[in-house]
Amino acid sequence: MSKGKLYIIPIQISESPLNRVLPDFNTAVVKNLRFFVVERTKTARQFLRKMDRDFPIDDSKFYEQDKHDNYSFHPEVIAAFKEGQDVGLMSESGYPAIADPGNKVVAKAQEMGVEVVPLVGPSSLLMALAASGLNGQGFSFNGYLPVKDPDRSKQIKFYGDLVQKTGYSQIFIETPYRNNNIFEDFTKQLSSGLKLCIAYDVSGSGEKIYTKSIAEWKKQGFKFDKTPCVFILGR
Repeated sequence: MSKGKLYIIPIQISESPLNRVLPDFNTAVVKNLRFFVVERTKTARQFLRKMDRDFPIDDSKFYEQDKHDNYSFHPEVIAAFKEGQDVGLMSESGYPAIADPGNKVVAKAQEMGVEVVPLVGPSSLLMALAASGLNGQGFSFNGYLPVKDPDRSKQIKFYGDLVQKTGYSQIFIETPYRNNNIFEDFTKQLSSGLKLCIAYDVSGSGEKIYTKSIAEWKKQGFKFDKTPCVFILGR
């Protein structure tokens, strides 16, 4: 018996209609899956029903990844692959295994020689970078900055110097309620000539993606709420 496949299933990153960000091909694939590795079962169920109102939720199995990367369900996933069963991987939003959990499941599939199929869908990091006008040939994703000083200030200055030296774009995300904090820290700590892109509500109805110098941001400011943002430093 041939092994099953692992499908990486992207989720919308805003409240925009699914047909704006996901192709019909995804629905055709996902509607045939019954085994899922997810970040949160409730969210996964809601997404599947949004994708297909008649999706057979009760006939499906869901295994949750936890925030501590405890993949205790590996035996079930391994058994499913060996039995020829296809598996879907989903996170809470966006693209699994890219600034989201899931890479260990993908690594297990690769180790077993299971075919991994990434479906087309939104990634806020890549969409923000493409729209920023900053260096898309050389860049790094750095995740979250430290919450407290002095570590936070040191890291901001470090990445500012790195941009000056290399020209590589530096990408960050932050917990939405700290968006104001990271913006203020960038404008206080960084050289006025560096550029900062704010990618707000990417793919959503309130989408705003602006790239300006630190000097310009100091004058203009930006009004944040609890909407997710991507921040990119460049020159």
